[in-house]
Amino acid sequence: MKNINLCIAGLGNVGSALVDLIEKNTELVNFKADLNINILGLSAKNKNKKRIFDVSKYKWFQNPLDLLSVDGLAPDILVELIGYEKDISYELVKSAIKNKINVVTGNKAMLAKYGQELFKIAEENKVLLLFEAAVAGGIPVIKTLKNIIFSNKIKKISGILNGTTNYILTTMELENKSFGDVLNDAKQKGFTSDHESELDIGGYDAAHKLTLLTSLAYSAQIDFNLNQIEGIYNITIEDINFVKKLGYKIKLISECSLIENKIYASTKPKLIPINSPMANANGALNAINIETDHLESLYLEGEGAGGPPTASSVFSDILEISSKSLTKSLGFSYSKLIKFEKFNSSNLESKYFLRVRVKDQPGVLSKITSYFNDNNISIEKILQIPDNDSKSMPIVITTHKIKSSELLSSVKKIADLEFILDKISLIPIEY
Repeated sequence: MKNINLCIAGLGNVGSALVDLIEKNTELVNFKADLNINILGLSAKNKNKKRIFDVSKYKWFQNPLDLLSVDGLAPDILVELIGYEKDISYELVKSAIKNKINVVTGNKAMLAKYGQELFKIAEENKVLLLFEAAVAGGIPVIKTLKNIIFSNKIKKISGILNGTTNYILTTMELENKSFGDVLNDAKQKGFTSDHESELDIGGYDAAHKLTLLTSLAYSAQIDFNLNQIEGIYNITIEDINFVKKLGYKIKLISECSLIENKIYASTKPKLIPINSPMANANGALNAINIETDHLESLYLEGEGAGGPPTASSVFSDILEISSKSLTKSLGFSYSKLIKFEKFNSSNLESKYFLRVRVKDQPGVLSKITSYFNDNNISIEKILQIPDNDSKSMPIVITTHKIKSSELLSSVKKIADLEFILDKISLIPIEY
């Protein structure tokens, strides 16, 4: 029976669920892996907080850095679940790997910003820095990319990487509620908080995760600045209802690919065909689609957040380290990471959805379409949809494929017309 000594920093939903998972699966781990997991110590902000396990059974350290040596014994694995982008999370992880302690973390923000440095230090010290829990909660996408489809050349990764935004967009559609009302619901139900909501609805949380997937897929240096980010602030219930009439749903989609040997990494709202699996990943679910040279579509869907699902991913990394896996933290040597330039997405062609609210007066539609004709923008559909406002009317337009730079030029001119009453909604369409 092999013994693994473990310390855990951070006992929120995930950290507490991890301790509970270890306690409840002792016999199973003993039987299946000939492994005994011994928790040397715990650390969190508040020892007296009510948790799902008995804290008094374990040694407690107020300072997380004290976990690096418990009664003179260094743990085999340090689990960091504090979650700060830098500060004590960064200091703890860096100190651990410098002291030749393996680290498991769910901290996507820290790795997206400082992973380039931390993975280098880990490799120099011959330890692993594993992060399955940092992307898509309980979905094993990291191990899928590193191990299961190791021999595949990745063409594209796309998916829903943030459960909060997916919950908001789904609830807006199903309950016909405004963005603000559903955001408040999400906060009350614990899907997000005042602090986290900026990262969630702004698209930054999903972009942190996409940064890691981009590195794994293309051996790219970990560079958060390669991301193009647009959140869901401007999505209205009008948009959601109109796109549904057109056969689509709006999802916050993160995607990466290699175009002209440059990285395209984008997180933005997109229209997804209503009959596709990803359009029907509802609530707080995450979904990821991987296209490779051998697989046209590998679709993964599951719980992307929460204590038990994410704890199961942390636990899988603990088992990987315990098995003395010969794989690298990123699946390949740090020295082989490639520095890519950022792809200019203004040259990318897509179909687009536009919603324009205008004064209800003659000649408006012909004026708008003339701007499109002057710029050789081909219109696929136009809908005029009367509503309860007698003085205004929404116009919905979908285009054929066009470069975003060309379309934006026309939209800016249309936005200045005197009969335009609201900000023009502009969302790319997945096709």
